[in-house]
Amino acid sequence: QWDFETIRTVDPWGTEVGRRFRGGLRRWNMTVQWWLAAYVHRRGPRQYPLLRNAWTMLASAYWHGLHGGQYLSFLTVPLWLAAEAAAEAALGRHFGVPLEELPGWKGSVLRGAQWFLKMRAFEYLSMGFVLREAAATLRFWASVHFCLHVLPL
Repeated sequence: QWDFETIRTVDPWGTEVGRRFRGGLRRWNMTVQWWLAAYVHRRGPRQYPLLRNAWTMLASAYWHGLHGGQYLSFLTVPLWLAAEAAAEAALGRHFGVPLEELPGWKGSVLRGAQWFLKMRAFEYLSMGFVLREAAATLRFWASVHFCLHVLPL
């Protein structure tokens, strides 16, 4: 009745190698992601995806515990999701094809840059989980000049 996919919670390959920020989120803690999608995200306002994502991340932060650094990290996720969607749409309009279909070295470089930025964003946001306290997380982010808050803006 049950198989490995029923209990598998992390897809390390998809988390590490996938180029999209959204995809990396979906492949980490997949059972919780499913619950959040089914019971929180789908109930958010469709016409305001930023608010919908923020609502979902707020629920996820609460799920993880009452640690200020985690709330800061989770509430930065909607900014990255919006930036990724806007960048992909702009590149699609510029090149006339979606980024995943862009051929040649340009497509390879842009997809590689997207993966690189996704990994740096995950590292940056993980500091809220490592440090846990809001003040410590903000001190770290300030030490790198909030660079991965400024970049998606």
